[in-house]
Amino acid sequence: MRFIHAADIHLDSPLRGLETHLPTDRIRVATRQALTNLVELCLSEQVDFLVIAGDIFDADWKDFQTALFVTRELRKLKRANIPVFLIHGNHDSVEGMSKRTPWPDNVHVFAHKQPETKRLEELRVALHGRSFPKREVLENWVPHYPQPVAGWFNIGLLHTNADGSPNHDSYAPCAVTELAAKGYDYWALGHVHDYAILNQHPHVVYSGNLQGRHVRETGPKGCVLVEVEGNEIRSLEFRTTDVLRWSHEIVELQPDDSRDDVLVRVRERLNDVQAQADGRFAVVRLEITGRSRAHQELVRDSARQQAILDIRSLAGEFNDEIGIEKIKFRTQSPLDLEQLRQRHDHIGELLRLIADVARDPAQLRLLGEELKPLATKVAGDLKDSARGDEIDFTDEALLTAWLRDAETLLVNQLVEVGELSA
Repeated sequence: MRFIHAADIHLDSPLRGLETHLPTDRIRVATRQALTNLVELCLSEQVDFLVIAGDIFDADWKDFQTALFVTRELRKLKRANIPVFLIHGNHDSVEGMSKRTPWPDNVHVFAHKQPETKRLEELRVALHGRSFPKREVLENWVPHYPQPVAGWFNIGLLHTNADGSPNHDSYAPCAVTELAAKGYDYWALGHVHDYAILNQHPHVVYSGNLQGRHVRETGPKGCVLVEVEGNEIRSLEFRTTDVLRWSHEIVELQPDDSRDDVLVRVRERLNDVQAQADGRFAVVRLEITGRSRAHQELVRDSARQQAILDIRSLAGEFNDEIGIEKIKFRTQSPLDLEQLRQRHDHIGELLRLIADVARDPAQLRLLGEELKPLATKVAGDLKDSARGDEIDFTDEALLTAWLRDAETLLVNQLVEVGELSA
């Protein structure tokens, strides 16, 4: 017996924050193409059934074509006599979906009022699941799931934050230990977008999402192919379904690197990215870091903007198979700031003042208040460094990071690299 476990398809997930130079049309259809790949994998592997552990939709669909597309794909499985068992998650909860999807009759959607069991008599498989009635489910559902059917292979479908992953909302929270103790043979989990085996014997598994949707969802994405013999799992294999791959690459410069060397190192890294993408379109965020001579030039806005144009032009060397989402410079001066801080001149005094502010929470809060008026003028850069949609001007770590960036900028305007050797 063979089945595929998938989750978090987020069909037609909206694009957010993408630069205009990226092929948005190509990215927009990626979740659809990933679903098509999932269906084709089910057919080619001749699986007995497919389970989807929540969030097949990203939200209440506005275009009926979204529903027609998913039903058209799942009808391909109907023609091959492959049933589909799915639950609604927090993104496509029953309450949150105002329109009904015309599911083909090979699809079983688990009830939302209480957990239920669906039996496949010929395979001696029992599937247990419950759909989200609303977006925010804060209680633990595991104790209320049905007892396993004795002598059968039992599968639990649950959209959950097991063991409290800090990067995801704590919906339907539970502990991996209680999942393992339930007596099921396999837990098909959804909600966390990274493939992970949380427990073996019994297996507790996140399949991850079918397709990464933004630069925080990097690396291969796909589903899990499970082969069972008797009531024992004989093999479990992660299979990719993604059609484009996101990557966040940190390019470390060396002290003697010039601005021309930046292009060399970026080109080397993009070659690696292309090789690892296995023929998929790769969308890359580049972060240029390190203490380097190049910093003396890159600190100037005109030189930095030219460097960005030069780096973006490199994408053309890769046959339109690489797109550069964003370029961030986190380089530092090769100057020794601690040595400069000890100087008895205006530079040393300035650096000591900056260090005093960075150590004083009261002064940092005052700095945050003074920076607020700038938020609307440089909102993009501030939000990017804040790594979120909202800027917290009371975040001491964020304010300190901004202060250090300003320190580096000032030093490079006031000091020549060769000055210390004089």
